[in-house]
Amino acid sequence: MLWRGERGAEQPAEDRGLGGLFDAFVASGVDAVPVPFDDSRVEEVQKELHELDGVLVWVNPIQDGATRQHVDELLWGAAANGQFVSAHPEVIAKLGTKQVLFETRHLGWGSDTSLYRSVDELGERLPARLERLGKLVVKQGRGNGGNGVWSVELADAHAPVTLGTPVHVREARAKVHESERLSLGAFVRRCEPCFAWSGILVDQEYQRRLADGLVRCYLSLAEVVGFCHQWPTGLLDAGVATNLSDRGRPAMEGPDAPAHQRLRRLVEHQWVPEMARVLGLDTQDLPVIWDADFLFGEQDERGEDRYVLCEVNVSAVWPFPPTASTTIAANTLARIEASVRGPDA
Repeated sequence: MLWRGERGAEQPAEDRGLGGLFDAFVASGVDAVPVPFDDSRVEEVQKELHELDGVLVWVNPIQDGATRQHVDELLWGAAANGQFVSAHPEVIAKLGTKQVLFETRHLGWGSDTSLYRSVDELGERLPARLERLGKLVVKQGRGNGGNGVWSVELADAHAPVTLGTPVHVREARAKVHESERLSLGAFVRRCEPCFAWSGILVDQEYQRRLADGLVRCYLSLAEVVGFCHQWPTGLLDAGVATNLSDRGRPAMEGPDAPAHQRLRRLVEHQWVPEMARVLGLDTQDLPVIWDADFLFGEQDERGEDRYVLCEVNVSAVWPFPPTASTTIAANTLARIEASVRGPDA
């Protein structure tokens, strides 16, 4: 069980929200070993992992100024050595970046989304996108905690929109709910460093029901194992964000939570199988713990909510519903046993 931490220091699983998962492994007769990762001691971690049968990973794409470059190299080596790795860097590259929003935009959870592979391409195509849609959310390919996520809105009515057009920009991780007025070209230049690490940027049409929150759907492989209704406020106006601030800490719910059964059916029976096919993944290759975040789209003619995928989290999914620990442990052990038996077993 690997996470970024100080080598040699005490690593209480409970502090990481993983105590229940450790207990589930112990109940199955399996040793679960905490392995803190340090970029300056990669060889030491590599030797420790070499003695284990599988590796479950909780390391953010960007944390304390560090990326996952060394972590991913380590995990590629572990997988090549025959160890089970979740999430495997290859799976993260397909599922755990914002590119999944573009690749699956035609599915039932999709929205009007565009992808950019360079700052020049962003400067060429973003003006027309903003002219047509009026307000967009722009996201770097790999990030967490609102890192590299902005809303971009036309400051005034403009036709046509150019790089000189003024826009209001709000950063999701900003501590104050105020937008900044600047030219669209200045915003494009601000995005240039994002391509160096994350490789791409995507934009999505802004969802007008953002104040209704999002539903985080937790999965183990292709099975829903829980939910959490959250109210992120980073891209909301100050007044709206203040009104939502007294909701308290969102509560984890199990997979049978009545309010989310329609979403569960859509995820398990339609969207995840379709997603796996589009991405070229077997459902057994999906991580043993991951989540998909859904915003509320416009209701249909029957008054039912439409769900819009806004993010998939794979790299460091914690906390998660405690009731999911047994399923995560069981799926992990099944995958390790399958890798030991080999593909023809």
